[in-house]
Amino acid sequence: MTLFASLVAVHASAAPKSVDARGLDVAGVKTGMDYDQAVTAVMQHYKVSKDQIKSDAFPSVNIVTQTKLPSYFSYEKDGVKLTVHFEGRVPASKERPLVVSMVSYELPWSQQNSVAMASAAQEKYGEQSNAPNKLPMQWCEKPSSNTGVGCIAGDQAILEVSQVRMTLTDPAWQKARISFVNDSQKRKPSF
Repeated sequence: MTLFASLVAVHASAAPKSVDARGLDVAGVKTGMDYDQAVTAVMQHYKVSKDQIKSDAFPSVNIVTQTKLPSYFSYEKDGVKLTVHFEGRVPASKERPLVVSMVSYELPWSQQNSVAMASAAQEKYGEQSNAPNKLPMQWCEKPSSNTGVGCIAGDQAILEVSQVRMTLTDPAWQKARISFVNDSQKRKPSF
């Protein structure tokens, strides 16, 4: 192997790993799922009934649908908590009005749980995009080219593990809602 070829091979192996976090799940839930799909995924993953999943106790008017809808649901057992957050789907859909925008999962704090969370995440999702960093561990489609820096938030879906907390976020759904609201507020001046 020539010197150039070996340098290229070393550079390629050191490149941050690209992972489309929109394809990843936390407890069976992926961003982009509707409310019923997310509830079903949690029921199947934890083998629980629907009444063990707690919906938003005080739903407010969703700005996209203009109807009262839950903004989240959660499942909790033995100090382990999963929370699924929703945005109004844009474009609006009467059949599927809500869309998963964020999923968070948390274990009770202990050093052992922190190590177990990192290990389980690597086993399920593979090497993180910001390897060798482990605090936080991040998976994303467009990691920084500066090895170890991680994922730039705001424009891409990111799965992040920090000690005993895991968060899967896709800002596309929030941006769609903001754009929808901005568009609905447009008016032509008539003075």
